[in-house]
Amino acid sequence: MNSKRRFTLAAAALLALCAWASAETRVSGVIDREVRWKAEDGPFIVESDLLISKRGNLYIAPGTRVIIRSKDTLGSTLAQFDKADSSLISIRVQGSLNAVGRRSNPIIFDPERFDLTGYTWRGIILDGADPQNTQIAFTEISGATTALTIRNSNALIRNNAIENNNIGIHTIQGGAPRIHNNLITSCFTAGIKVERSNPEILNNIIAFNNNLGLWCDNSSKITFKHNCVFGNTDGNFLDCDPELGKLTRQVKRRDSTDVHNNIIADPIFAGSAAEARAIELDITLQTDSSKVKNTRLLHLPNLQFGTKPRRETTNMGSEGRQLSKYSPCANAGDPGWSFKNADGTRNTIGMTGGPDL
Repeated sequence: MNSKRRFTLAAAALLALCAWASAETRVSGVIDREVRWKAEDGPFIVESDLLISKRGNLYIAPGTRVIIRSKDTLGSTLAQFDKADSSLISIRVQGSLNAVGRRSNPIIFDPERFDLTGYTWRGIILDGADPQNTQIAFTEISGATTALTIRNSNALIRNNAIENNNIGIHTIQGGAPRIHNNLITSCFTAGIKVERSNPEILNNIIAFNNNLGLWCDNSSKITFKHNCVFGNTDGNFLDCDPELGKLTRQVKRRDSTDVHNNIIADPIFAGSAAEARAIELDITLQTDSSKVKNTRLLHLPNLQFGTKPRRETTNMGSEGRQLSKYSPCANAGDPGWSFKNADGTRNTIGMTGGPDL
């Protein structure tokens, strides 16, 4: 093959690669049928309000990236969810949304421009969404005024990283969504807000949010068990059951929980300052256990360092979401068989725990 021919083929291959790398799909308006978004066709740019109608079904494949424009440039005439989001783009689901990624290949929802001083999209709104066919799992959602608003729906929300939003999850106006094994952190107003609804909240880490961890309305009947709640600057609980967060007993790990098995202690992420302090205190790293007379010291409790927790935010896509071996969350979730980890062990609290699918 002559050099000119080789150059032509190489140039064609380079152009094809560039075209593939720059592929994107722009979306807006109404989905009223079955639609599938695949990673190779993305990223998907949401340019104005997107409504999945009662007849619509949207399936989003693992690894897909969904980018939300900063403002409605196409002049959508769709009715907004409420007056507060009149200038913000939302993804509203009245039919079904199946956004299920994989542990190693999550679905990502993020804004076109990320700015913690102002949230630039309204979030995903499950507005009476079909509970049988709606699931959001193994995703990363950031930069929204409310990452997930769940209204009158029993959808399953699990194994998501919900970070750097104003509110992480807001359940409102009926329904009993199942919120399992999520990491909810670095949100401004609250990790989870509950109003006139009855969510089931199990095995989540709700930590290091700017204001509140769990904000209730003092009347909703919620199930809140086997969660880890810690380091939320203005309080872990507001207007909730007074028993939540009130440490009452020790478990085999020798740390305390409340009556609903919620852990009120640093989750201890790998690479965090809390892990470094735990390593310093782990005398088993330096001392032969056969020489220790007080064997109770061999198993240190999960110590809370200092009177005021330090805020240690995690970064999207970082390895900082992995729990340390010193974490009190390991194998501390709901012991039911349906919550077991992929290796068959008891559920680990947070997004790294639970079954794969």
